Amino acid sequence: MAPSAFSPVTVHERVRWADVDLVGIMRFSAVTRLVEMAEQELWRAAGMPYAELFRDPAVWLPRRTLSIDYLAPARIDDLLHLEPWVARLGTKAMTLAFSVRQAEGGREVARAEMVLVCVTRPAFVPTPLPDEIRAAFAPFLRPPAGPL
Repeated sequence: MAPSAFSPVTVHERVRWADVDLVGIMRFSAVTRLVEMAEQELWRAAGMPYAELFRDPAVWLPRRTLSIDYLAPARIDDLLHLEPWVARLGTKAMTLAFSVRQAEGGREVARAEMVLVCVTRPAFVPTPLPDEIRAAFAPFLRPPAGPL
């Protein structure tokens, strides 16, 4: 498979009332919601929306790890830009990376990285990523820019 040009995905979301603590700063757990939202939109952009993905899959990609670096506070009603991309397409796993930035000024609020492992269903035995998934996510593979 020949490498293709990187195709960015951007998702926009506001910091919601349910996302903040008593002083109006986004709670750490709200970043997980944002990462999941960006992940879902990346799957959609790859032509594999969750609604189709959940219909009798032969393989599944459960999350093995999720790490988040919290860099700056976001406040209630801030508009955020979420940028998901593929950091690595391995043989049996892929690594997704995420940047959460404030729309105004572009300050990075958080960075995250998630490893998905391809397994058979229902046995959950590791198996190679199907060519269909590799091809669908190849346009979203961003060359490394340095450590997260």
